[in-house]
Amino acid sequence: MPKPGKGKKGKKGEKGKKGRKGENTEEQPKQALSPLREYFLTIVTCTVIALFVTTFVAHPMSVPTPSMEPTILVGDRILVDKFTIRNGHAPGLPLVPSYTVQRQDIIVCKAPREPEILLVKRVVGIPGDTLEIRDKTVYINEQPLDEPYKQHSDPNIYPGGSSNPLFGNMKRDNYQAILIPPDSYFVMGDNRDDSLDSRFWGFLPKDHIVGRPLIIFWSFQDPPNAHLRTSPTELIELYAQRIIFFFTRTRWSRMGRLVQ
Repeated sequence: MPKPGKGKKGKKGEKGKKGRKGENTEEQPKQALSPLREYFLTIVTCTVIALFVTTFVAHPMSVPTPSMEPTILVGDRILVDKFTIRNGHAPGLPLVPSYTVQRQDIIVCKAPREPEILLVKRVVGIPGDTLEIRDKTVYINEQPLDEPYKQHSDPNIYPGGSSNPLFGNMKRDNYQAILIPPDSYFVMGDNRDDSLDSRFWGFLPKDHIVGRPLIIFWSFQDPPNAHLRTSPTELIELYAQRIIFFFTRTRWSRMGRLVQ
């Protein structure tokens, strides 16, 4: 006959095994949730970092219009430096890089009439300058400004005050002398005859400056009206073209070029 003690031990062992099995079944859901939690935290962290970088440090941007040709072409993708410009607007922070906007700098700014739209323009006049345009030549403080980067596609010269069906009072080629006030800038496109800028909508406030373009990281030959395509069908067609013609329409020689 078996001893009573051994029987009790056997029952205890069975209970112990059952207990361990119960513990394992409770731990399995916790172990399954752990990777999901890690993925979720990783996605949230990366999203927060990306939003911080694009809002305060650097921001990629596509150029949709020809107003800055030949310096910047339609389809150029540029990296915009927001950090140093922002610090230049609020000096006094120690050991932080900053940049003060100077004449002939290229900047990215909010459109004064539509702040949600970003523009790329060149600073022609800074606060304190007396600016005048005579027959397409810019004068700063009575001296002609040397501008090797600009181009004129229209040989016609419109006298100051003449009317135009698109722009109304035509100030494209002749602009009377003005004093640029503090915290304001006079900006123009390098493609002078095809640019909507300070000649038509006035001074650019300092707080409308978003940053300055640093480098062209990709350049693709988009159609001239690509920025006007907004319907889902048109956008799908546009992105399909970029994938199909990536190698043949990419301007490889412009990639990595500094914007200046």
